[in-house]
Amino acid sequence: MKKTIIIFALLLTTTAFSQQKLSVQDCIEMALENNIELKNSQLDIQKAQATKNEARAEYFPTVSAQALAFDAVNPMLSFGIEDIDNAMVRQTLYTLFAEYGVNMGLDKEYSFIQNGVVLNAMATEPIYAGGRIRNGNKLAKLGIEVAEYQSKVKEDEVRLQTECLYWQIVALQEKIATLDQLDRLLDTLDKDLAGAIEAGLAMPTDQYKLTLKQNESRLNRKKVEDGLTLMKMALAQTIGADWQTMELADTLGLETNPTTMFMDVAEAVSQRNESHLLDLSLQAERLKKKMTLGEALPALLVGGSASYHTILENSKPNAMVFAVLQVPITDWHKTHFKLKKHDLDTEMAENTRRDLTEKMELQTNQAWFNLEQSWLRITMARTALSDAEANLKITEDYYEAGLVALSDVLEAQTLLKQSRDELTDSRVEYRINLMTYRQLTNR
Repeated sequence: MKKTIIIFALLLTTTAFSQQKLSVQDCIEMALENNIELKNSQLDIQKAQATKNEARAEYFPTVSAQALAFDAVNPMLSFGIEDIDNAMVRQTLYTLFAEYGVNMGLDKEYSFIQNGVVLNAMATEPIYAGGRIRNGNKLAKLGIEVAEYQSKVKEDEVRLQTECLYWQIVALQEKIATLDQLDRLLDTLDKDLAGAIEAGLAMPTDQYKLTLKQNESRLNRKKVEDGLTLMKMALAQTIGADWQTMELADTLGLETNPTTMFMDVAEAVSQRNESHLLDLSLQAERLKKKMTLGEALPALLVGGSASYHTILENSKPNAMVFAVLQVPITDWHKTHFKLKKHDLDTEMAENTRRDLTEKMELQTNQAWFNLEQSWLRITMARTALSDAEANLKITEDYYEAGLVALSDVLEAQTLLKQSRDELTDSRVEYRINLMTYRQLTNR
């Protein structure tokens, strides 16, 4: 019994989950959580942080230790009487060795360094490196900012893509509802027409015209349903959900005049993440130039070492401190051309920033114009829909009175469908344009 209750509870939970409706904000949050490119951009931030920590380590001393043990087949250094080039001296030493050497325990040849152990530890600290360490850390810090802004740009792209898919699905659902209403009107006409033909009040050709309109409606429904399926699959892939059980909670609400949302173009562009990326790119080029200049400047480091070996007899530990001053002399000619390249790269970065800034201003203006146009389209579509509804009502009344033909009623129904689809499309377009403009103005 207990097992049955548990299984029943699980089924209820699964059913509740499968029927859960998703708002547009739910879909955006799921997309941000599941998007692979966005996850990789977060990893890029961590990589940039690791690079910064690596660059920071250059401020601290470098400590190393070495240990060497060896045992050679032959001594690395040997010296004897035979190695003396002067024949007279060599002969004299042979005579002395023959007379006194054996009694004194001397050898004709001595060898050194055949085996032993060498231990060494050393620490160095850079005092000045031409500014390369300081500028390298600044460059690494810029890398973190670049990765963060790139992640924000990708996040905006995911938000816009998700919301576009969401509202396109809502639009297709609205169009299916419009087709449902049209089919009900056609079914009513079909019933009335059958009686009218039997009574001799309508021609059989009217039935043919009505059948064509019904077939057209059926084909339109198939197209909309197929498009809805594809859109749901695309949204489900974006947010990581099952498209077959996915239901959308939000509907197209009332829109407001976008006049109050206008923002100065120059101010809007200056606040964009892309503008910050362009500024950082220019700063990076300037820091790279300083890094190159540092390669041609003197470098000073201090250090100390301690060592011990057993290579020679009576070996003793030893230690020392040292300072190294390195002054590049012949690198200035090469560095001059490197700096020239950096100057050109900096100029190119400035040109790119100016060019892209102008294009972003153009893009922002275009987004505002699109938003205004979509608002105007909504107002005209509402008026057209009201006129189409009134026209259908009058045409149906005239048809019932026998004053107009069936084709006039079918045409009025078609105009009503087109007006409703136009209003739906304009409202979805408005929401997408509004989302785009808000992103471009950071609102």
